[in-house]
Amino acid sequence: MLETRIIQARNYAKLTQEDLSNSLKIGKRTLADYEKGTSEPKASTIVDIAEICNINVYWLLTGKGEMLVPSNNQLPTVCQCPEDDDSDDLVSINYYPDIVAAAGYGGINEDFGQPCQVMKFNRQFLQEFFNIRRFETIDILRVVGDSMEPFVHDGEVVMIERHNEARNGETVIANINGHVYIKKFFTDPFGKWVKLISDNGRYGEISIEGDELEYLTIVGIVRAKIKAF
Repeated sequence: MLETRIIQARNYAKLTQEDLSNSLKIGKRTLADYEKGTSEPKASTIVDIAEICNINVYWLLTGKGEMLVPSNNQLPTVCQCPEDDDSDDLVSINYYPDIVAAAGYGGINEDFGQPCQVMKFNRQFLQEFFNIRRFETIDILRVVGDSMEPFVHDGEVVMIERHNEARNGETVIANINGHVYIKKFFTDPFGKWVKLISDNGRYGEISIEGDELEYLTIVGIVRAKIKAF
């Protein structure tokens, strides 16, 4: 159960309820309710707990996999999509239901090599409503956290175009040493620094420069989102 996993994470990090609640900027009683199971935290709070306690957010969210952060920090390989049912009207897009890009702290995923699901979409629908033209490089990921609101909300999914370079102002999926973020991308003309910025002003920017840049990989560019109702 989630409440048990929160207690395990806090104990692993050797934090008291007061320590963790202060780091989360919530009341001690609120955390106690999470650990009793009388109240359930938002997905963004769960991601924050995983970051603070340095444990696997996928395990904390679902109970699957290992509690500790896995050493494999590579994103999944591209699925081998089947033919489009002999129809030019349908295209296949890879969907990774259990890989999360965090809008707050970086999402740590349990298994980046897991197989994806292949979903079928109408070609004209993608072209007209999402302005997508290069279907063979599109993937779908889930977002947790609220730092990119109002552009992307907690729990929504985004369509990304796989690309390892981005232009200033584009919203990207970025992997920093195994932590996966969705942020706006900015860099200087000489590539000496990168800033990843949230749409939600409550969150600070992530600045990367010098030798730290070798730990940054741009996974893809966000081209569309699918809003959950």
